[in-house]
Amino acid sequence: MHSPLPARLLPALLLSACLFTPNLSRAQGYAEGIGLSYEVLPLKLKGGSEATFRGDIFRANIIVPLAVAADTSHAVLAGLNLEIVRFSGSRPGFEVNNVYGITPVLGYRQRVSPRTELTAIALPSLNSDLREVRGADVTWGGVLRAAYRSSARRAYRLTVGYRQQFYGPQYVLLLGLDWRLGERWRLFGDLPTTFTASYAATPRVNVGFNLNGINTAYRLLNNDQYFQYQQGHYGLFAETYLSAHWALRATAAYAVTRRLEVYAKDDQWPATIDYIGLGKAPTPLSSPIEKGLAFRLALSYRVPAP
Repeated sequence: MHSPLPARLLPALLLSACLFTPNLSRAQGYAEGIGLSYEVLPLKLKGGSEATFRGDIFRANIIVPLAVAADTSHAVLAGLNLEIVRFSGSRPGFEVNNVYGITPVLGYRQRVSPRTELTAIALPSLNSDLREVRGADVTWGGVLRAAYRSSARRAYRLTVGYRQQFYGPQYVLLLGLDWRLGERWRLFGDLPTTFTASYAATPRVNVGFNLNGINTAYRLLNNDQYFQYQQGHYGLFAETYLSAHWALRATAAYAVTRRLEVYAKDDQWPATIDYIGLGKAPTPLSSPIEKGLAFRLALSYRVPAP
């Protein structure tokens, strides 16, 4: 039997929900209950081609606690991730237009001690060009996360899991850190996919460095091929708080890893760990793309971490 959630407990539960949910927000100095972002990728084909084009990526996510114990020791979590990836411009040999990602999030969080919490998250996904939606477009996965706060300034997290991907099985292994160094510096992230070093230049403005890794794929209608989107972006950011909870961040990054490639249905990696491929790589059917810049603008609703 669950008691109604008092309004004063909502920020605390929103924080717990977000800190333990992959792809919404990770180990960090705050939680993002709502996130909206736009990213632009200036792109160029390899091999001396003069063809240039661009990718536009729109993302939105939200997570909320559905049912919460009166003492907030456990909660059922629900959320949704939405993604649109669009390509435009001249790109001979790269025939991808628009792809979409829809990921419902359902989880359960349990505090097992004053310092430790465990969370289980189910992550079914519909990733495709949506030209003909089929059962094969849906993949399944989930993660387990343990979080331990060693002090008021430092917390650690371990996330393990598995996700079906069109490029083969993906195993999740993330080591998380949230470390507040003094009044201005904070380090947080889940390596090897995310890391941020943030400096509070003023009470409302932060600047810093971040790493953002992504490895996902989408089913295409053409011969059941799949499109893999893999990135490793190293960037500099500046952000400002528009109010006590709403923050606007601008990031300029460089892709040290960039895979935007089409593959045959059965040509897959033997396995990947996060965004690191293991074994023999599949052979792309599309023209290769150069590494390059990426620019991102994000608006988020945040609850400060303790």
